[in-house]
Amino acid sequence: MTIKLILCTTPDEKTAQLIASTLVKEKLAACVNIVPGVQSVYMWGGQLQKDDEMVLVIKSRRALLAAIADALKAVHPYDVPELIALPIVAGSLDYLSFVRGGTLGAAAGGAAAPR
Repeated sequence: MTIKLILCTTPDEKTAQLIASTLVKEKLAACVNIVPGVQSVYMWGGQLQKDDEMVLVIKSRRALLAAIADALKAVHPYDVPELIALPIVAGSLDYLSFVRGGTLGAAAGGAAAPR
């Protein structure tokens, strides 16, 4: 099981809360951090865009990326929601165990939530 750090931007807190809650309740992610106060600058439709957004920092497993993409498409208001998965090359064994135990396909029971 390869643990991934997944990034996704959202337009507002309501969307961020919906996505985070959905992913955790469905065990597609063990934890989602909502980071407010991000400004994104990008080209869309041939125009320069500047939007205030929130970033979701999603902790999950590589095997669940397709299911996470499907969940995002179902609830995300953007035509092309950001979904970028980064490898975790090192980390606390206890925390990585928590991520494994908190996602689908993990052995029953899992690890206790970190404090």
